[in-house]
Amino acid sequence: MTSRRTYMWLSLAVKQVPRPVIGMQRWPPFNHLHQRTRFSFSASTRIQTRLNSTANPRASTEEKPHQERLELSTATGNASGAKDVRRLFQLARPELKSLVCALVLIVISGAVSMTIPSVIGKLLDVAREDVEQESGDEEEAVLYGLPEKQFYLALSGIFAVGALANMGRIVVLKTTGERLVARLRTRTMKAALEQEGAFLDSNRVGDLISRLSSDASIVSKSITQNTSDGARAVIQGAVGFGMMSYISWQLTAVMTLLAPPLVLMAAFYGRRVRNLSRELQTKVGGLTKVAEEQLNATRTVQAYCGERREIRRYATEVRNVFDVGLKEALISGSFFGATGFVGNATLLALLLTGTSMIKGGGISVGELSSFMMYAVYTGSSLFNLSSFYSELMKGAGAAVRVFELNDRKPLIHPTIGKDPVSLTGKTIAFNSVNFAYPTRPHHQVFAGMDLSICPGEHVCIVGPSGGGKSTVASLLLRFYDPISGSITIGGEDIRLFNLSKYRRMMGIVQQEPVLFNASILENITYALPLHLTKDPARIDRALRLSNCSAFVGSFPEGLQTAVGPRGTQLSGGQKQRVALARAFLQDPAILILDEATSALDSKSEDIVASTLLQRCQEAKITISIAHRKSTIQHSTRVIVLDKLGHVLETGTYQQLIGDPGSSLSGLLSKEHSSDAE
Repeated sequence: MTSRRTYMWLSLAVKQVPRPVIGMQRWPPFNHLHQRTRFSFSASTRIQTRLNSTANPRASTEEKPHQERLELSTATGNASGAKDVRRLFQLARPELKSLVCALVLIVISGAVSMTIPSVIGKLLDVAREDVEQESGDEEEAVLYGLPEKQFYLALSGIFAVGALANMGRIVVLKTTGERLVARLRTRTMKAALEQEGAFLDSNRVGDLISRLSSDASIVSKSITQNTSDGARAVIQGAVGFGMMSYISWQLTAVMTLLAPPLVLMAAFYGRRVRNLSRELQTKVGGLTKVAEEQLNATRTVQAYCGERREIRRYATEVRNVFDVGLKEALISGSFFGATGFVGNATLLALLLTGTSMIKGGGISVGELSSFMMYAVYTGSSLFNLSSFYSELMKGAGAAVRVFELNDRKPLIHPTIGKDPVSLTGKTIAFNSVNFAYPTRPHHQVFAGMDLSICPGEHVCIVGPSGGGKSTVASLLLRFYDPISGSITIGGEDIRLFNLSKYRRMMGIVQQEPVLFNASILENITYALPLHLTKDPARIDRALRLSNCSAFVGSFPEGLQTAVGPRGTQLSGGQKQRVALARAFLQDPAILILDEATSALDSKSEDIVASTLLQRCQEAKITISIAHRKSTIQHSTRVIVLDKLGHVLETGTYQQLIGDPGSSLSGLLSKEHSSDAE
């Protein structure tokens, strides 16, 4: 249940915050973040479709989403990747101006670089002419119409411009890449947080983190740095080929023999690398999943002396990553070795042909030198183009994993439906609810569950372990939808409500409350809009109602005390009280307490019970899920469930406990016996 409970809080909390949250800092969205929220259909059509699909509360099992695909794909695929490449460049649209600027700078720096072979050839020919003339005249040579000194000064200026352009290109591309990867990660995180509970049950957090981190970085690099290298190679190759043709078309014809084998090898290599890249990222995701699980369970591993077992398990995953990396290394080595051989063989052919042409007077030494340098530049550009293609395919392979998460529409959409005006003073009803968790479709949790909770009640749900008590909370918060039947509030099916606004009227506190690595104040005010977080009177009241004032006041930094990762700096009871303060500060119409007072002392529990009684007087509903006798006693009504969610009995605590044959008496006696043992 740990992963479900963690998801329950994250999914609820993210609906309360108007902007993306990183750590506990509200982060302004990027300019183009909300372009992700465009749908591929009209809003009115989607809303009507959704309403129609949920209007029938007795929908059959076949119509429910249990058969939908929940797990993200791990297959490598064999498609050409053209669609993925197109989507890669579509990501760069918001950065079009920056990329155009980078392209201009690439043209400038590339043009400067491509002047070097021509200049060197000219200098060699001038020097050769001076040697052949053996003239004692020290008259200054003229190069390109300029005296020698002026020529070198002008050339230095051109090189300086090229250096500045190259520097600007790097700066522009780096900043563009960082913006792109930040936007991509934010979109992907947004998509992950919008998914329903069944999705997170089926996909481990480690794999999602891998898609957010390494995959997003590879995609960003592919679009910016790799595309820059490709553009530079195209410009360099085009200019080089043009200059070679200008110097000698015969030698250029020899040079063109290099292209066909390179194209064929690049096509094969790029396809293989794309598939291997996706496979590698999948293996890295698996490695991250194992590492995340092991690090979260470090104390358990140490307590059971399982270090060696876990190291072997981790080493197996590392080996899987290594094996894929080895395949890629062998293919890359073969490709670059073959292309290097073809390039060197072509240069040898050019030297032999060029030497013969010099002897025949068809070309000068300087021209051959310039041609050979242009040939090296052009060959290098072809080599870089093939490398660009392979890196682009790597990016496409990583992009598939990112796009897969971005494209997945949640089965329970958070923003479709009508606004619930108010939940206060309305009756909650479970009507013939059938439910099984999507990850365990053959294990039915509820079979025809009927249950009602009236306004102003503090209901305590009791039952055997595995009887679906916490599932009541999950269904009421719509982390899952029933297979059939309906849940209504005030006679309206909750599937008709805008989920985000519906959840803002509810609160939940769990046995293991989720606290963020921030201050106590930030954790308490997490669910509130920003303008309400600066109301000290409201915060003090929430602290009193949850009995937090004393222990918070004992800390030197008070409310600014950091709670540590997952609240590790606080005791179990303190964490529960902070979570209760967060819920009381929100003051929801419906409050769900899932073993939320299990770690409280008697004084704190009495204070919380008094707060819950006050909520009853305000016609607000509180639902407690508990095993402890003290918690059950404080409720206004007890509902006892069996293992299929059927209501065995209901009544006040005194009514049920007064009957020795009641199910509640039996459960409490078993609980007492277990405690005694």
